Amino acid sequence: MKEINWSKLLAFATFIFIIYTNYDNLQEHKEFLKEANANQVEERIWRKYIVNGLLEGPIFTVQIGALPESSIPTKHNDSMVIIDHDLFEQVDVGDTIPGYEVDGKFYTDTLLKEEVRWFYILLSVFSLYPIGYILYWLFKIRAIWELFATLSKRLYLDKIAGFVISFFIFGGVIGAILLFLSTDTKSAIEDGYEKYIGKNHAETTAIVTDRGFDRGTSRYNTTEYYISLMYKPKNHESIFIVKGVTRHTYNKYTKEMPIIYNVDNPYQVYAKEMDFKDYTDILLTDTMFLTAMSIILIILLGWLPFLLWKRKKHKSQKDHPF
Repeated sequence: MKEINWSKLLAFATFIFIIYTNYDNLQEHKEFLKEANANQVEERIWRKYIVNGLLEGPIFTVQIGALPESSIPTKHNDSMVIIDHDLFEQVDVGDTIPGYEVDGKFYTDTLLKEEVRWFYILLSVFSLYPIGYILYWLFKIRAIWELFATLSKRLYLDKIAGFVISFFIFGGVIGAILLFLSTDTKSAIEDGYEKYIGKNHAETTAIVTDRGFDRGTSRYNTTEYYISLMYKPKNHESIFIVKGVTRHTYNKYTKEMPIIYNVDNPYQVYAKEMDFKDYTDILLTDTMFLTAMSIILIILLGWLPFLLWKRKKHKSQKDHPF
């Protein structure tokens, strides 16, 4: 009796599972778009909020619905809707904005396009294994392999195949890391630069109107704390913001909170008083952890080709000492 090859069986089972999952997600996505197009609605703006993350700059949102319970941007608060800066400046409280409603959640046109874009990005990523699996078995067919070998020789692909594969593997990983560094890390650096080096700042005391947190789902997804504030900058109408804060700051302020804001952009707000415990909390955030890991991975991946070249050179000298 022929022994079962468990590795091949597992590879095939994984292939079937991912194909089925991708197909099921694609059908759900089509139903999502169908429902969205069939439910074009308008929602009235109850209040305009600017959300400042703990380490990131302003995100422009509006709160919709009839007197929503909370202004804290948690995963379950569907009343907080992100819009672009231009639309934020154009609309006022009481205006309506067009959008789509799916399963009770409101999507602006911008949010819907973002949802579609990320769906196809993730679909492409999860399709890499099935494509590679199919190509693996196709190249097991002698006629296809011989055809590919002939084309490779004529196009000189056989000489650069190793380089191309290494480029896509290492380049893809480094590209993904750099994408993270150019978004979250870049935003955190810019926000930190403005807070500590920016010059045109003013101080005031904001009134705490709401407090809450978005609980993390795992030890690597930490809880995010928010304080909703109302304050009036000089020569400006009152501004409502939601500020991401450390756990220490969250527990410290319940009624009023001293803040620093950028006079040129009063939507940029920072906690005025921070101590050692606040900085410790910041160092333990996801953004700081992933930034440190990304830098370490880039250094290691950048060093790896040199180590492989050095090993190959050493092996060559050993095989041919003269």
